[in-house]
Amino acid sequence: MIHPQYHRIYFVTCLVSCLFGSSLLAQSIELRQITESLIQYESLFTKEADPSLLRLELQRLLPLLPETTLDQVTHSNSVLTNSNARQAILSWWRSQDPLPASDVNERMIEHVRRVEYALDHFGCTSCDTGYDERGEIYVRYGEPERKTRVTFDDPRLIDVVFQPGVAVSPTDFPRNEFWRYFNIDRDAYFIFVEERNRYRLGDTSDLLPSVLRSGLGQGGRGQVKSKMVLAVMRSVYEQLAIEHPNFGARFNNVDQWWMLHNDTGRLRNRDPLENAKIITGAIGLQGERPADDLEQDFSRPPNIYAQGIILDSKTEDRLASYLLSTQIPTATSDVLGVYPSLSVGMRHARFLKPDGTTTVEIYWHPDPYAFPMQAQHSDEEYLVQAYVAEQTSDYETTRSTIEAIRVQNPNRLTSISIPVQTIEMDETVGFFHLALQWDQYAYTADGIGDRLKVTSMRIDSLSALDATGITLGMSDLKPIVSKGGSQVEPWPHGWIQRGMNFGLAFEIYHLTYGIGDVTSYRITYDVARTRGRSSSTSFEFEGESRIVQEEIYLELGEKTGELVITVTVEDQTSGNEISRDLTIFLEDEQR
Repeated sequence: MIHPQYHRIYFVTCLVSCLFGSSLLAQSIELRQITESLIQYESLFTKEADPSLLRLELQRLLPLLPETTLDQVTHSNSVLTNSNARQAILSWWRSQDPLPASDVNERMIEHVRRVEYALDHFGCTSCDTGYDERGEIYVRYGEPERKTRVTFDDPRLIDVVFQPGVAVSPTDFPRNEFWRYFNIDRDAYFIFVEERNRYRLGDTSDLLPSVLRSGLGQGGRGQVKSKMVLAVMRSVYEQLAIEHPNFGARFNNVDQWWMLHNDTGRLRNRDPLENAKIITGAIGLQGERPADDLEQDFSRPPNIYAQGIILDSKTEDRLASYLLSTQIPTATSDVLGVYPSLSVGMRHARFLKPDGTTTVEIYWHPDPYAFPMQAQHSDEEYLVQAYVAEQTSDYETTRSTIEAIRVQNPNRLTSISIPVQTIEMDETVGFFHLALQWDQYAYTADGIGDRLKVTSMRIDSLSALDATGITLGMSDLKPIVSKGGSQVEPWPHGWIQRGMNFGLAFEIYHLTYGIGDVTSYRITYDVARTRGRSSSTSFEFEGESRIVQEEIYLELGEKTGELVITVTVEDQTSGNEISRDLTIFLEDEQR
């Protein structure tokens, strides 16, 4: 029986289990066990928690945490369990909530599930986390898109390796696993090798038997071992080239060496068409032919060539590992993969109010193409619900608001026009964050139906505008589009099309009075292109108020591409200067 306090958690966990299926919660772990683990997990961050259990969980979280959080939970390579560390972890967990409108943190549920699975399938009693490095990768990224292993039972390999003179047996080859995450990044893959009854991250050279990693000298025995090394590496690369294009060129280089040497057995009689298929497979995975090493000297003796192959393997694997660490996040979540993503354009702008507080205006607009087109008229409608929560610097929600619009189902005979929506969060002060979520539901005569799509966003690290009046101030840039006459709408999307009457609206605060109580200021508009020339225009103004509202429409030219628009205001009386920028993509007229 579950304690009544946790009925809500149990219900939501059941719901998530039904939605996510075996990809998230069902992998042989009982739902009740997950629920109880979640309860225990939340209790870790209370002051009554056992420090040793908290320390264990922090060890598991370290690979997931950003540097700013790591600085608060570690000191001199030691994990901290004090109140500041617990608060830092709780704040980080709140920031990870993928569905802020729900009652629980689905990402935390997913993490607990992943840890339970890792302990069950990759357990390691001698590891600090309780699981080996496969478990660490699983906790960070979930189930791999593809999992396989390199085998060493190819008859062509056996002909070369298992010969008199060098004692190599099938048990000398390390057990291994190859995990691929093409769903995260095209270069996301990991090689694990077993060592001392636990799996660790390794590289391709670690797949060599230990007896073949040394003694590659010029003598007869050294030459034999070197040919064994090249046969093993050829087999390794042949299998991995099918899994990832990084190994296509490596296979080609080793195979070219074998083609020029008088080896015997089935490796000598291999089918050249098979080799072409391997290279072609590598091309198909990435879309380009792996580049051959033009400096390869295939006439070199076995020992020299084998030593070079091992060194190149270590270098290339080390480079691939470094590039991967810079290209993918420290962890990913599958929570939002349950539903299709709802395409929503969103921008925000802060404005200073007369009472000294800041209002954040959030402009949002669902993409009309996100709704299925019907062949003929339909009475079906959709409800799009927007949720916005204001959070403290520690990501605790202080208030929230919900708004919704009904959208008529479009058809091929009628166009759909959805007005841009605006949500205002008034009286914001200090430092804060905003969490946003949009849900699309079917809407019928019986009311709200099933949830169809969902998306969420965050606006982190916002500060209220300065209301002291000491220095020059400025609102954010509000993108606008004029639709003729006095009809002006905010523009929430990250793109605009050529031909649109696109502009910016903003406010200037705390201008300094000069002679005759007149303000004098200059506004400069810079439009920078990622490709092509930039342009700049300045205007000078005088006025009688310290607060000014500005609106300007921009001529952005015909060349498509990303634009960075910077607006700089200079108070010519005080000499103070402030600027804001906005990035947008200029597209062709037809989208």
